[in-house]
Amino acid sequence: MRLGLCDPRVARVRGETGGGTRKFTLTLTTVYNYRFRMKPTTKNTELASLERYLEAPHRFGAYRIALGFPNSYEIGMSNLGFQWVYRLFNRVPDLVCERFFYEEGEAAVSFESGTPLSEFGLLAWSLSWEMDIVHILRTLGAAGIPPRASERDERHPLILVGGDIARMNPSALSSFVDVFAMGDGERLVPPIAELVSSSLTRDQFLEAAGQLPGFFVPSVHGPRAEAADSGKVVVQQPMSRKEITSFFEVPHTTILTPRTELSDKLLIEISRGCTEMCRFCWAAYAMAPIKQYPAASILKVAREARATTDRVGLIATAVCDHPEITEILQGLSGLEYHIALSSIKIDAISDPILEVLARQGEKALAIAPEAGNERLRRHINKKVSDEMLREKAKLVFARGFTRLKLYLQVGLPTETEQDVADLVRLVEDLHEIAVGEGRRLGRVAQLIPSVNAFIPKPHTPYEEESLADTDYLKEQLAFLAREFERMPNVVFRGMSVSEALWEAFLAKADESHADILEEAAAGTPVRRLLKTHRDRIAAVVRPAAAALPAGPAPWSFISKR
Repeated sequence: MRLGLCDPRVARVRGETGGGTRKFTLTLTTVYNYRFRMKPTTKNTELASLERYLEAPHRFGAYRIALGFPNSYEIGMSNLGFQWVYRLFNRVPDLVCERFFYEEGEAAVSFESGTPLSEFGLLAWSLSWEMDIVHILRTLGAAGIPPRASERDERHPLILVGGDIARMNPSALSSFVDVFAMGDGERLVPPIAELVSSSLTRDQFLEAAGQLPGFFVPSVHGPRAEAADSGKVVVQQPMSRKEITSFFEVPHTTILTPRTELSDKLLIEISRGCTEMCRFCWAAYAMAPIKQYPAASILKVAREARATTDRVGLIATAVCDHPEITEILQGLSGLEYHIALSSIKIDAISDPILEVLARQGEKALAIAPEAGNERLRRHINKKVSDEMLREKAKLVFARGFTRLKLYLQVGLPTETEQDVADLVRLVEDLHEIAVGEGRRLGRVAQLIPSVNAFIPKPHTPYEEESLADTDYLKEQLAFLAREFERMPNVVFRGMSVSEALWEAFLAKADESHADILEEAAAGTPVRRLLKTHRDRIAAVVRPAAAALPAGPAPWSFISKR
C-alpha cells in the first residue's frame, strides 16, 4: 500500500490497482463524495456542534491522517499539546488531519467524519501519561487492527506515537508501534507531513523515517536503536532562545468547547521547561534549558481570542517563574479575562500576582511543597524552607483565598517515618494560618493535601531508585488519612497504591513486557495483573531488590544531543 494518500479507501472507490501495489489517484470531488458517505457518531455530532474554532482546519486535501488522544474527548480536548499538533498538521497545504479519542465501548472512528480508523494510512497518537498506554492497544483492537507491529502489513495503517511518553521510554510500546516521534511538534510535524505526502510504500516510509532525526523506528533501528546513528536517537528539542522574538507564535488552544475539563478556556503556553530541577521531575530535565515566551506574544494571542471566550489558562511547569508574569497577568486582567493558573511555584508567590487573581474573584490556589520538612526538600532539590511556606500561605489566605491545594509525596528516597509525620505537622501549621486569617476576614478556608506515591521516572537523577514497599506505602497513606481526617476543613486525597505500582511499572517497562500490556488491553484488572506477574513487575519497579545483571536501561539510547 502506498501511503501518500493516507486513505486506502479512495483506491477502492476509484478501483485502481496495478502490479499488486495500489496506486492512488485523487480528485477533490472523489474525496468530497466519499467523505460524506461517512457520518460521525451521534455523540460526536453533538460534541462538534458545541466547538468553536480559533483556526479552522482543512476540510479537503490530497492527504489524510488521523491524530488520536488515548483517553476521552473531555480529557483530550483539555490537552494543549494535542490541540497544538492538530493545528500544525492542518496548516500543512493539502493535508487533512482528523481527530479520534478512546471511549470505552464506542466505535473506533474519526471524530470529524466517522471514518473507521482501519481505513486511514497513518494513525498518530499524542501520549502524555503512562496510564493511557493500554488505551492505544484497546483502540487498535476495536478498530480491527493487529496490535503487534510484526502482525501488520500493507493492509493496515502505520502506527506513530509522539508526546512525552514517546521520548521518556518508548520501549514499553516498541512491540506495537511502527514509529516513535521524539521531541516537540514544532520540529516533528513538518517531516511527518513530508513523509505522508511522498507517496511511499509502507517499507519505504519506515526506512525514510529511520533516517530522520528524532524518529525511532524499531523495525529499522532495532529494539534499543542498535542500528541507529551512533546507537542513539536525538530528541528534537523546541526552538532555540534566539528564535523566540516578540513575533513568536506561542502554542495555544485551537478549538474551544464547553465539554472539557477546562470548559471554554483559552490555554496558552507561556514557557517550556523549569528552573526548579526537582530530582524526581522528568519534565525539568528533559525540557531543559527553559524557554520563556515574550509577554507581547502571549497577550497578542489573548487579544485575538477575546471575542470568543473570557476564560484563559496559563500553561507552564512553573507559571510564576516567568520574568514577565506580572505584566502578563495585568494584561489579561485588562482584557477582562478570568485567569486560571495550573499551580504556583511557592517562592514566586507575591502580592501583585495574588492581587490580580483575587480581584477577579479567584478563591483557589495549588502549590507543591512535596515533602514535610526542609531536610527532605533539600534532598529532592526543592528550595523551599518551612518559614517561606508559612509566609506564603499567610499571604495567600490574607488575600481572601479559601482553598489551598498541597501536592505532597510519600516514599521519597531517604524518607523516614518522621518525614511522613512532618507532613502532618506541615498541614497543621498551614491550617492554623488559614483559620487565623479566616477569622479575621470572616471566612472559612479549606486545605486539600493531595498525596501521591513517589514514582521513579526515566531521565531523572532518581531513575534508578525503587518504588517504596507496597505495605509501607499503604501504612503511610492510611496514617495520613487518619491524621488529616481529625482536622476540620482539611480534605485528604490519596493515591491508590495499586495505581502507583502500575504507573511505576509502565514508566520503566520494556519490550519483554508486551504480553502483560496485551492482557491489560484485553480487560484483565490491574490488581490481578499485579498479582499474577508480581515478580516480573517487582523487578521493574524495585530493581535494587531484584538483583538483576547490570545493563543499560531500556531508554538509554535516547539523547538530547
